[in-house]
Amino acid sequence: MGALVVTARAVGVGLPMAAVGATTHIAELRPRAVVLVGTCGAYPGSRLAIGDVVSPRQLRLIDASVVAGTAQFPEPMSVVSDSHSGIAAGLEKAGALPEDVGTTLAITVDDATAMRIAQATGAGAEHLEAHGVATSCAAHGVPFAAALGVANIVGARGREDWRVNHRSAAEAATKIVLRWLPTFKRD
Repeated sequence: MGALVVTARAVGVGLPMAAVGATTHIAELRPRAVVLVGTCGAYPGSRLAIGDVVSPRQLRLIDASVVAGTAQFPEPMSVVSDSHSGIAAGLEKAGALPEDVGTTLAITVDDATAMRIAQATGAGAEHLEAHGVATSCAAHGVPFAAALGVANIVGARGREDWRVNHRSAAEAATKIVLRWLPTFKRD
């Protein structure tokens, strides 16, 4: 039985940079799986609180204009990705909460828009990079999951709350991954 090799790399901020960063790292490292670790914001009305850790089940590409009905995604565009069910379940056993996560191009800073997004999509959290990394993994046939620490409630105070809580939220997500790693099947 060989040792488990874990490599951590930053993918970049925002959907485009995260997709490019993930693609570059996947081509270089050829990983057996990718687990994105970071922070997220909880949508108002979700069951999530600051300090929780989310294991996304589905990742949804979200645009406030699409939610408002003033724009549409083209049909062939990938707008929903699934996490690897086995890895996601393992992260949940380690303490993460299952939740759908929305990826937006920008941070939602309006309370009413945040509520509309949550109600229209069913997403419990917002994360700017997850869908890009998941899409890159899918294109390369690499299992994907994530552990995202909740650092803020999405809306007008979100950026301020993120600044206060992002380190502890990232630490909580990292602890979940470290708890899960020994259970990852190596074969």
